[in-house]
This record gives sequence, structure tokens and C-alpha cells, in this order.
Amino acid sequence: MKKFKFFLCVLLTTVVFWLFFNRKRFWKPQVQAPLPASASLVLTVSTVKPHVTTVKRYIDTVGQCTAANSVTLVSKVTGTLQKIKASNGGTVQAGDVLFQFNDATPNAVLQQAEAQLALDKAKHDLNVLQLQRSEKLRSQNFVSEQEYDTYKANVAVSRAQIDMDNAVISQRRITLGDYTLSAPFDGEIGKSAVDEGSYVQAGTTLATLNQLQPIYADAFLAERHLRDLLQANREEVAVEAHLLDDPTVQQAGKLIMIGNEVEKSTGTFELRAEFPNENKQFWPGRGVELKICYETVSNAMLIPESAIHEGTHGSFVYVVNAKGLAEMKSVMTEQTYDGWVVVQGLNGNEQVVASGHALLAPGMLVKAIGTVDVPPSLRK
Repeated sequence: MKKFKFFLCVLLTTVVFWLFFNRKRFWKPQVQAPLPASASLVLTVSTVKPHVTTVKRYIDTVGQCTAANSVTLVSKVTGTLQKIKASNGGTVQAGDVLFQFNDATPNAVLQQAEAQLALDKAKHDLNVLQLQRSEKLRSQNFVSEQEYDTYKANVAVSRAQIDMDNAVISQRRITLGDYTLSAPFDGEIGKSAVDEGSYVQAGTTLATLNQLQPIYADAFLAERHLRDLLQANREEVAVEAHLLDDPTVQQAGKLIMIGNEVEKSTGTFELRAEFPNENKQFWPGRGVELKICYETVSNAMLIPESAIHEGTHGSFVYVVNAKGLAEMKSVMTEQTYDGWVVVQGLNGNEQVVASGHALLAPGMLVKAIGTVDVPPSLRK
């Protein structure tokens, strides 16, 4: 019985080894036949034809608003502050009296100088009359040459005295004017630093006045942008701005200044734009985002930003050829306008895949089921 079991095990082992080494004679791999093109996967996509229009090249940057004019109002005299027009700030017009000091003393000094002028004018008139009389008597030899010269000198002295009086009066009027501080321009005045009735020393800061219409926005740009701005027609450079904390507040302005040097430590240069600020929503110190439009480009070709892909060799798009197959096409991208990108490398007649390309690969069959509308801002 043991011999039979041993023989059976040897036989089974031999059969197993024989079947293993001769398996290719009995089992052949089943190769699936390729599907015809009509049965291949068809991917549905949305396509768009490149949109050709006129755009403006621009530079984006961030800046800060600054007053067109700003002045610190300082007391020129020492005295009692009699009246304040805008103690808590507000809008003022050029020429408005903002601070009035007690001017009784300088006013009295001015009146005294004017009285002295009237007195000296009367003396001068008398001297002129005496000179005229002496000239008649001189011709008749009733007045000596010495007396005539005296009358003539008296006229010259009195005339000089009048000139000196006028100079004193001008000085007194200037001094009197220093007791009244008026607004040098239209603007917004800040809170007063002193109160009515205070005794103020000369040189004391009273308030600040800022001109907000127009208003400036200052910014710094990298050196690489300098050539573009210098080559542009300064009169045609437009600047669009909106507040950083409220993008709905927008204004259109113009470029008025390009700095005359590049900062060595930062490699940047300064520029300034001007805005009308009609609603006074731009305020000194507020941050703004600036778009500096410096060059007009005709026949620019734009496609949706969603159509752009990035590969190892740069940017590319998928286009649908005449056979309905997807093809890759290299493009160069430029600036973006409302979600659409200016590109180079297309002829304008392609059907560019704008969406649905997540599984897309070159050579795949595609079916266009829709298109992408051009934004209203680009319909020109």
C-alpha cells in the first residue's frame, strides 16, 4: 500500500512538471482586435474662434493717493486767537478766512503810519508851493540862489519822506495781514490744534489743509517698464484706478510725471498720475490699484484664459482640425483682458477648445457642443 501511494505521488509530480513546461502548446493569449475609428471615445468640448479686436497694453501696479497740494497752517504772530472758521475740519474755498487773531494793535499802528503819510504829504505840498513862488521871485532877483536851493531841497526831502511813509505802511499792512490766515486753495482742512481764545505763540501749528480735487496717485515701477513708458506718447497714456479696499470705486486719469532716475537700491522709478476725484472718494493715504495703458495694439487675437495649457515647452492650446481630431498648438501669451488672453501663434480661423479638455489628448475625436461668449468689454 505504501508503494502504491509513493508511485501515485511521483506520477502526479511528473504530470505537473510536464504541463508547466508545455503550457504554451495548450494556452494562447487572447489579443483584442483594435476598435475602428468610429467606435473610439468621442470627447465633448466647447470651442471658440479667436476674437480679433483693438486693445491697449498696460502695466498693473499698486500706488498711494496723495494731495495735489498740502500745507501746514502755522501762526505767524504771537497773540490771542479770536476766531476759527472750521475747528472740526471741513471743506473750505480759496480765500476763506480760517484763523483770525486779535489785530487791534497792528491795526492802530497802521492807522498811525497812514496819518503820518497824510502829514508828510501836506508838508510836501507846502514845499512845492514855496518852490514855485521862489522860482518867480528868483527871476526878479528877489530870492538868492542859496534860498532857491533850500526850497528845492525841501521838496526833495519831503518827497523822500512820503516814499518812506508808503514803505512803512506796506510793512504795517503785511504785519496786519499776518493776523489773518486764509485758505491758499480749495480743499479739506483738518481738525484745529488750538481753541478760540487761546494765546498762541508764533510758529504754532494750527491745522493742515489738503487739496483733493484733483488728487495724485504715486507709485513705483520696475526698471524694465521704463522704456515702454518713455517711448509712449505721454498725452495718450491713460491710467485707470480703483481703491484697494473698495474695487467698485473707480476713476480714469492721466500720467503726469515719470521720475528722473532709477533708485539704485530697489531698481525702481517713480511715477505720478492725476485724477479729477469729483466725488472725493480718493483720499490722501488710501491705497489704489493702477492700470497704466500705454500702447494701442490693433488686430490683437484673444482667446479665453481657460483654453491655455502649460507644458514642458511652454504654453499651448488644443484646436479641432477638419477631421474632428484634437491637435496641440504652441502659443505665446501676453496680457489678460476680462478673462481673455492675447496670444500669438494662431491664424484666427482655428476652433480652439475652451472647456471640457480635462481628458483631452492629441488625436482624440472631439465633438463641439457649445461656444464661449466674448465679454462685452471686448466687443468693439
